[in-house]
Amino acid sequence: MMRLILVLMAAASFLPPEPVWAEGVIATLSNRRVEIRSNFVGTELVVFGSIERDAATVGRARGYDVVVVVRGPTDDMVSWRKERIAGIWVNATGVEFVRAPSYYAVLSNRPLSEISGPLLLRRRGIGLDHVKLVPRTAQPPEVEAEFRDALIRRKMEQHLYIEDGRAVQMLTQRLFQVPIPLPTRIRTGGYTAVVHVFADGALLASTEIGFWVFKHGFEAAVFDLAHRQPLLYGLATVAMAFGVGWLGSVLFRRD
Repeated sequence: MMRLILVLMAAASFLPPEPVWAEGVIATLSNRRVEIRSNFVGTELVVFGSIERDAATVGRARGYDVVVVVRGPTDDMVSWRKERIAGIWVNATGVEFVRAPSYYAVLSNRPLSEISGPLLLRRRGIGLDHVKLVPRTAQPPEVEAEFRDALIRRKMEQHLYIEDGRAVQMLTQRLFQVPIPLPTRIRTGGYTAVVHVFADGALLASTEIGFWVFKHGFEAAVFDLAHRQPLLYGLATVAMAFGVGWLGSVLFRRD
């Protein structure tokens, strides 16, 4: 037994060591709180960051690449296939994806294919090709791919899924900034922005920062009522509709 242990220890000593990179990254956001009011038409946050290295680390000949991945709260989403039935286009077949990100943005200083290989990008979930979308029930690969692509296209049209290979601005070799566009239809909740630093195709360092999107004022009160007291919200909505109808009939009736 002791001989076996010694053999294993000797074999382990010949294994290549895990790469240890001397670089690190520090990042912050221009704002950690986004308020949605009645006049909200979208906004933009900015990530500022610096790539740090110790005194013994020499600069990278090809410089650094920065990729920022922003994810919003998750939702269960259904992707539909429209079919023509009796002359009318309707949603006929659907696939539900569970815990899909309501917002997903990949922002980099150049296209992802020029930064690293597909295996590393897939393992880290970086890029629209690798965003995690899991169907509730198992589907044939070609069916899953069809509905997955349809969901991503719809989200891109709504500016909720973004991949921009020119978004990160390298101010110097080690200082950078990147705007995060938040559209009108952004969902409330917690968001994370993960900043990755690459060089020569390798991932050197990562850091995560977060921010919150929330409703403010009258919109927040209506939102809370609808979710916490749905029955009361429904009754109030019906009463308001009757009130508006009655008021219209009084104002515009003809004697």
